Amino acid sequence: MRIILLGAIAVFCAVLVDSETGGAQPAPRIERWEETIAKFESFEAREPSPKGAVLLVGGSNARRWTDVDAYLPKHRMINRGFGGARLAEVLHFADRIIFPYEPRVIVVNAGGNDLGAGASPAQIGKSASSLVDAIRARLPNTRILFIGLPIVKRAIGNPESKAAIEAMNDELDQLAENTEQVEFIDLVPDFNGESVEFRPDLFVEDGIHFSPEGYRILAGLLRVQL
Repeated sequence: MRIILLGAIAVFCAVLVDSETGGAQPAPRIERWEETIAKFESFEAREPSPKGAVLLVGGSNARRWTDVDAYLPKHRMINRGFGGARLAEVLHFADRIIFPYEPRVIVVNAGGNDLGAGASPAQIGKSASSLVDAIRARLPNTRILFIGLPIVKRAIGNPESKAAIEAMNDELDQLAENTEQVEFIDLVPDFNGESVEFRPDLFVEDGIHFSPEGYRILAGLLRVQL
């Protein structure tokens, strides 16, 4: 099911060869996030979150949305975004940042970091599918919303980068079309418009991370689905 939403691009060096899809795929660097995940657990021990909330996971556009509750006051929101997160890393920590909360909806802001690190759109689609399989095995009734990438500043006027973002979004869209209780939220129509232009008012200076106005649009799109 295709709808309308985000992502972030970061650059990393480690790669591995994917024997099924070919090419370079980012190698997870799990150890770099241990301190961050431990802080989530420490906070949870002090102030346990309720079951059945809406869980936001993924990269820096999730992590930076620290006031998500103010944008979506009718929903209990839990933010477990960690900047630079890739899909394999979200999956690796699922036992610690997803499953304990038993959320009714999981909003996944991830994929852009994979793309920026060198993964192909097909590899990202495969990683997203693996995450869905893991969530479905433990939380069969939980809905999953994958947030797509808008055409960020650096991709405007760069046909190759723009095509990669569009292909990644298509992979996530196809996954949603073929999987029950999984939806794809496409940010491009609202963030870029029909002419695919860059709207600086929706981003901070780096042209990647969202401004308050960008989050306002994102919240409106999420509100329809929650």
